[in-house]
Amino acid sequence: MLPWWGWVLLWVVLVVASALWLFVLGRRVWGRARVLTRELSRASGLLAELEARVDELREAEPAPTAVTQDPARLREEYRAQRAEQAAARRSRRAARMPRWARVD
Repeated sequence: MLPWWGWVLLWVVLVVASALWLFVLGRRVWGRARVLTRELSRASGLLAELEARVDELREAEPAPTAVTQDPARLREEYRAQRAEQAAARRSRRAARMPRWARVD
């Protein structure tokens, strides 16, 4: 059995230890809360940028779909694009040939 001053000392140690433990936990929570607020402010900035971009895209004219356009015109555009690609391929191939093998 402890004398009366032993019980007082035990309770003082318990109260100081719990206060120290609460202080450590409080500092940890405070640090995490600061990091969280920093991330939340960064996220709100990104969200504002995204909302501005969404508003820009809402105001833009939607591109016409291929279903609503004339098939003959689309076919001609496709063939013209393929011809341009083939011409670009031929010119790149010709540029890679040695000078003596070119037929100019």
